[in-house]
Amino acid sequence: MKKCFTLALVLLFAFANLYAFDGERKGFILGGGIGAGFLSNSDTDSRAVFLTNFKIGYAPSNTLEIYYISKVSWWGQTNAITGSSTTFTLGLSAIAATMYIDNTTETGWFISGGLALSALAAPFETDIESSNGFGLFGGGGYEFSSHWSVELDLLYSTITDPGVDFNSFGVLVTINVLAF
Repeated sequence: MKKCFTLALVLLFAFANLYAFDGERKGFILGGGIGAGFLSNSDTDSRAVFLTNFKIGYAPSNTLEIYYISKVSWWGQTNAITGSSTTFTLGLSAIAATMYIDNTTETGWFISGGLALSALAAPFETDIESSNGFGLFGGGGYEFSSHWSVELDLLYSTITDPGVDFNSFGVLVTINVLAF
């Protein structure tokens, strides 16, 4: 699987639009962002989280982007009995799209959304196990400068692996940079 991913990435770079990174959104896109937000997990567990995201894909026009995005919420939790702290992640790996409202300027409003595979894990533990499920996100934002934007997302995940019944709803804000 790792070899297939590496080959796909090499081919994407090799055959991407030769005019990528020319100031036009049309063509190959690569970006990421950081932010913070609030997750409501299951019935009673609510917390502030740190968010990272990564985006890679293609924009067939200056108003539409189609891409893969990974949005990961990070938080720490202390075990009341042992006092040890564990870092948890709730990630969404999505096929998504963004539509820019105004195509006459380099900045402006946009909406985005996607369907995702959701994963809950404790990545820094010695015995890493993850539980998977379904997720989706939707949101909007404003590109305030060429390549820079602020975005508000609503995320939902449900994980129903055996022994795990986890539902999460999040409101997250990120500052993003996008190379195009």
